[in-house]
Amino acid sequence: MQQVFKQAIAGATLALISVSSAYAGGFVDILNTGARTPGSVNNVLTDPFFLTGGIPSSWTQQATMTTSVYSPINNSIKVGNFIDTVWIDATSNQLIIGSYFQLLPNYPAGNIHGGGGISEINSIVRTGFAEVETISAAWYFAEGIYSGAEDGYRLRDPSRSGYVTPYNAANAAAGAYLDLDKVAIRTDVSIGEDNPNSGIYFLSVDASKYTYEFGSNAIGIIQGASSSEGGRVSQQIWLSGYRVAAIAAVPEPSEYALMLIGLGLMGFVARRRKNNDLS
Repeated sequence: MQQVFKQAIAGATLALISVSSAYAGGFVDILNTGARTPGSVNNVLTDPFFLTGGIPSSWTQQATMTTSVYSPINNSIKVGNFIDTVWIDATSNQLIIGSYFQLLPNYPAGNIHGGGGISEINSIVRTGFAEVETISAAWYFAEGIYSGAEDGYRLRDPSRSGYVTPYNAANAAAGAYLDLDKVAIRTDVSIGEDNPNSGIYFLSVDASKYTYEFGSNAIGIIQGASSSEGGRVSQQIWLSGYRVAAIAAVPEPSEYALMLIGLGLMGFVARRRKNNDLS
């Protein structure tokens, strides 16, 4: 089925407001094997991915964008809002990209196939990490950070892969799902299960090596199929958003010196050749 979507930047839909609090950790390195990174639990007191204390005052927002998300079946039906935000943490010199999704009940009840087509979000997939060696993940409640947001569903088992179903742990351990360009975050945003929005899912990389850029198909919003939950069908919506981009390396002083020596030798050889041609 051809996927159809429509985006609209809606800055007034969910406006970003500032929050400051004490930083207490919560970032966990994502496995570089394609397997799901374990540890997430449904208890913020013991969840290693939960950003205890919330967004710290050392984070400075760089960019934010709200996208209106439309049904892949009927692009006149708005099914949700996605907020993409970038921060820099001055303390740890990390670049952080945050993902937040709010699902709207804009589909006819009992008519998921012919209606809005989106009733649950099972994964948010971000692209643009092919050159990144280490990615860390954390999450926090969206309420109090984005106006109009609720607490939201937790981050689950991030992996360096696309959306995978069914999932086999042995295949994952063997690298069958590895896709270094992508990070997939499992979630369970569902109208029917009273989880209409996600938490904020943070991905962190080294700001001394990477910056961010805007690109198409940067974020995938994935609904998995389920025959046991109203005949829900598989759907994917791809949105423009922020990606990680490598910072061009600046030559060291010693490298400049070698370059100058090399240029000098090339000039010397060229002059000798010219003199020999004249003699």
